[in-house]
Amino acid sequence: MSAVIETKNLTKVYEGGRRGQDVHALKNLTLTVSTGEIFGYLGPNGSGKTTTIKMLLSLMFPTSGSIAILGRKDYGASDVKRKIGYLPEGAYYPEFLKGEEVLRYYGQLYGLHGSTLEKRISEVLDIVGMSRARKRLVRGYSKGMRQRIGLGQALISDPQILVLDEPTTGLDPIARKEIRDILIRLRDEGKTLLISSHELLEVELISNRVGILYEGDLKAMGSITELLTDRDVTLEVRGASPEALQRLTAKGIQSESQPQGVSLLRVPNTMSVYEVLEYCKNEKITLVSVAPRRETLEELFVRVVGAAQNEKKG
Repeated sequence: MSAVIETKNLTKVYEGGRRGQDVHALKNLTLTVSTGEIFGYLGPNGSGKTTTIKMLLSLMFPTSGSIAILGRKDYGASDVKRKIGYLPEGAYYPEFLKGEEVLRYYGQLYGLHGSTLEKRISEVLDIVGMSRARKRLVRGYSKGMRQRIGLGQALISDPQILVLDEPTTGLDPIARKEIRDILIRLRDEGKTLLISSHELLEVELISNRVGILYEGDLKAMGSITELLTDRDVTLEVRGASPEALQRLTAKGIQSESQPQGVSLLRVPNTMSVYEVLEYCKNEKITLVSVAPRRETLEELFVRVVGAAQNEKKG
């Protein structure tokens, strides 16, 4: 697959940004986002995600390094910008406008007019599931509807690239599922999506690849399959006393209490399942089930960021 977004040694320094000291918001960032993929761009607050997005949108310029979008080094050119749709976090749209008027305004900013614009408005409203609410005022929209109309404005120019900042934060489970389905559909139609989010489960469900940023450094990048390699086995058991669980914990076996006297035991990679089963037998703990378990993206995120924090301290 060809690179749609490519950065090499991208660096941003805010001179005198903190108590007169330079702040290195981004440090030699090298990454590639390919055609037709969803790339999850993750990191704690202040890690440099927003700085990266601003530079990709040419709202800010790098201190050093390079950016190429759609193979173009002149990524700030107007014809390149038309191929990028952007949904900012917490976007605000005038409440006195109707949904279709919001899209009409943004369409005109992209240079669309007349029947071409009106046709595109109808297409976009259909894509984001807002056709029935096109003539309702924004002030009457729910948060999920506002997010849909925000996604609509990002799509109005029929861009090849979508940059989405927190597209599902604050939404209820149904609204998150609906937005997720829209994003997957857009990817399947060939669009490339870069998503910055703290909703790690949502990112895990739809992303092809992810990158984890910490204090301007890219600490991990790869496909979900490549990165989530930490696998273990979970035992569901019954009848484990608090004292027995403490003894298991001392042996390195993590436990989690569940309702109705059930506990989940996580078998570490350094120990065999049979070894843990023997411990359970000796403690007179009843085995209910055995299931393989894969590390979640949230656990990977905590592990990578935790390691980076420890490295900084050490």
